[in-house]
Order: sequence, then structure tokens, then C-alpha cells
Amino acid sequence: MFTDEEFEKYWNGWSEQEEANYKTIKNKSGKETKKYLKKGYIHFDNKFWFPERKDEVKEILRKGLKQYNKYHKREEWWAFSPFLKILLKTPRYKYQQAEGHYDLETKIRPICFASHIDGLIFGFYAYALTKKYEEYIDREGFNDCSLAYRSNLDGKCNIQFSKEVFDEIKHRGSCSAIALDIKGYFDHIDHEILKDKWMKIIGGKLPPDQFKLYKALTEYSYVSKNSILKKYNVDLNRLKKENHQLNTLLELIPGNKNYEKFQKLREDRLIVTNDKPDKTTKRKFGIPQGSGMSALLSNIYLIDFDKDLNEKAAQEGFFYRRYCDDILIVCDSGKAASLQKEIIKKIDEEYHLEIQDKKVELTEFRPNSKGQIRAFNKKKQIKIGLNSTNSSNEKLFYKSLQYLGFEYNGQNIYIRSSSLSRYFRKMAGRIIKTVVMAYSDNGKDNKIWKRQIFERYSHLGQRNFLTYAQNASKEFYKNSQNQEKPGMNSESIRRQLSRHFTVLEQNLSSKNNQRFEYKAYKGKATIRKTV
Repeated sequence: MFTDEEFEKYWNGWSEQEEANYKTIKNKSGKETKKYLKKGYIHFDNKFWFPERKDEVKEILRKGLKQYNKYHKREEWWAFSPFLKILLKTPRYKYQQAEGHYDLETKIRPICFASHIDGLIFGFYAYALTKKYEEYIDREGFNDCSLAYRSNLDGKCNIQFSKEVFDEIKHRGSCSAIALDIKGYFDHIDHEILKDKWMKIIGGKLPPDQFKLYKALTEYSYVSKNSILKKYNVDLNRLKKENHQLNTLLELIPGNKNYEKFQKLREDRLIVTNDKPDKTTKRKFGIPQGSGMSALLSNIYLIDFDKDLNEKAAQEGFFYRRYCDDILIVCDSGKAASLQKEIIKKIDEEYHLEIQDKKVELTEFRPNSKGQIRAFNKKKQIKIGLNSTNSSNEKLFYKSLQYLGFEYNGQNIYIRSSSLSRYFRKMAGRIIKTVVMAYSDNGKDNKIWKRQIFERYSHLGQRNFLTYAQNASKEFYKNSQNQEKPGMNSESIRRQLSRHFTVLEQNLSSKNNQRFEYKAYKGKATIRKTV
């Protein structure tokens, strides 16, 4: 447990931060409506209105994850609920190394959501232990290496992180960039190594509450949302059409009391526990991706790796950064192959993590036939056995370095093509949904409301992808804390975004006309105005 002084300091900082996620709105008649600003989801418990019930959470935390059981008349450990597991599907327009061209693929990520009150508990400990982690890496002298999930980076974001890397390459001129991606990072975090690094951060043995937390995040249990729906024959779309207000997933499970419903889940073998060691290595590994603590633990796990690479970088003159499971090295081209091999071996042997060959990107920056520094796909060049390129074939080997949503080809910086295509796909999808809703039989009036589309997908919104990309294109911009931050001053990005509003309006007009023609064919046509 934390000392009383530490606890109050962390509680005050975290609770103020958490309370900003809840807002009470008054309508014209003076009636108050509660609005959750965090992304909502249905779980095994009801949503938790923190501003009114925060003392309940504080008491559980203050007692070191214990609460009074009025039935047994004693204090007991807090019982964490199973995580809810979903498969998040993300379409991506990505370069296919084997085929040698870009194509659309779908990345599937398993995400585990904690119950609403468990999420608050994880959130507090993530806040407190992040402070401990940041104090440790600052004290040990490698504060600049790890970029993800930090609270003390003075308002910096991926724009500044990427600019730092691209500026380093510009300064070096001829050099190489090695980009490595750890395969299934969260699923392969070794439990014993994690515990050892966690103890290093706090400077001693895990206190009982943190050991309980460690167990909850290593030997965690989860239930698949799809398994619940399939097992109990639930059609969420049908429930929605019937205006059934679903508050918790327990409503879908047979039984009267909550404990009976959880018992039913166990009997039906829908609760899975991550507690079995690997048959070959006897190691236990894996933490749930998506919990409030997981991001922090992904940084804690590699503290010694970061420290070693930082010291080696200072001694040997290369540049090292890590953003969660993405590792980036900028070095002299002559040292790239040996350095790459050494890092892959180290992360395998010391941390039991794998870097797939297809996840390795080796980009060489050097003059082309016109004397301009350009980015070459060195991996492709090595694969086909070419030692050099010439003016007739060099364009075949051009390949920009991709980093944190941006691309750099040695001359210009761009928004990553996959990020841009994803933005246009989402914009088109939102337009279709809005137009269909306006023309539906349940439509409230004959207008297509554009405000939400403009706020989400144009420069007229305040915090969306477009405004972020525009900030990146500027020399300087103001962030959400009204701090002035350097952008990339990229004319290339400005050109990429220049037609976004024209595309949006043309798409909206086209979908409106298509829907009108369809309804006219059905004999129910009334043209909808866009307002």
C-alpha cells in the first residue's frame, strides 16, 4: 500500500482527472441529464457515476483493495469481475511485402474491457504507478527512450515524436532506420519477469494490494461477448428494434441473483482463466490488452531493455526510441545489419518476445542518382541480391519510413497513406449512415443534418483527425492545453488535405441523390435538404 501522504496525493490527482469524464447538462426546462464523456460499453455491472460515488471507490483503495462484507461481517479482498473480451477488427491499407504492392487487409485485435468499477480501480493504480515509473526512468537516466503512455512529456504527441526522428535522419544525411515490431506483445509478457521489473519500479517487494493487482492482471479471467450471445441465443439487433434497454450483460444470462448468473457462466464453461503455464517452457505469460493498467505494464516490462539500449546508443552513436511494441533505431548504414541482429536476439533470449522477419523494416537513406537523399527499401534490395541501384531501377526500391502515422521519404513528410484512406472510409461510412437515417420511414423530418459530419470529418471540428493532420502540417500550432508546439511545416501534408472538404461535399451530395432515386423508385420520394 501507499503511505497516507502518497495515497492522498495520487487520489487527488487521479480523481480530478477522472471527474472530467462526467458532465451534467441542463435542458431548457431545467432538468438535469448525466452524460458520460468516456466511450461507453455494456459490461456485467451498471455504469458508475463517479462524481456522486467516488467515496465508495476511495474507501476500497484506501483499505488496499479490501471492503467490508456485511453478510460475513468481515473485511475481504476486492473480487475482480471477469474481463469482457471482444475482437476489434480494423481495416488497413498496407504494403504487402510478399506481393510487392499495397492492399486492404483486416487486423484483428483481442481487447479486454474491465467492469466499470474495476476499470476505476485499475485507473487509479495506473495513475499512481505511472508516477513511480516516470520517477524511476528519470532517476536512471533514460527518460527520453519510451514514448507511449506517459504523463510527463510536456504536452508532446506523435507529431513531435515523429518530427524528432525525421530531424535526426535529416541531420545525419546518409544513414539507416531499423523498425522492429514485437509480435503479440501483451499476450507474451512473461509473468515472473514482469513482477521483477514491477518491484524495481517501486523499490521493493510488492505490497499486498499491488500483489493482488498483479494476480488480477496475470491470472486474469475473461468472457467472450460473442460466446454469451451465441450460447444464450441473443440477437442484439432484435432487442434494439424492440426498444429493449439493456443495462448489463447479466440480463442475458439465466438466473435470478447475480451470483447464480456467474455460476451459470462457469457451468457453461464461458469463463476462461489465463493461468496455465506453457507446456514446453513452463512459463506463464500474457496480460489483458485494454485494461487501464496494461499500457503501463508494457512500459515497465522493458525498463532494463530501454536502459541497456539507451546506454549502448550513447556509446556507439545511434538513436533509439520505443513506442510500446514498436522499436526504432537510426544508425550508420554499415552497422545496421549487426545491430538489428543483436537487438532481435536480446529481446528473444532475455524477454521471451518475438520479432517476426516480416515485421522488420530496414530503410536506407542515401543519395539517389540526382544527388537527393531518398529512402530505399534495403530489405527488398538484399532479398533479390542487389548490392546497389542505378538511375534506371532505383525507383523500384523507393519506400518511405513509416512512423507513428507519418511517412518520410528523405525529402518530404506525409500523413501515412493507410491513415488517410481510413479517414476517407470512415467519412464515407458516416455519410451513408446519416443519409439512410434521414430517408428512413422513422426519420423525424426531411433534413440531413451535416453538423456531426463536419465536426468529425472536416477542418470545422475542433479535435478530429483533420485538425490533427493540419496541426502536423504547420510550423507551429496550439494544442488542447493552449501550448505552442512545433509541427512539421510540411507542404506535402497540406497538399494531401487540400481537397478533403470538396470530397466530403461531393460524397454527401452523391449519396443524397442516390438515396432519393431509390426512394423514388419505391414511390416514397421527398428530397432531403442538407443543413
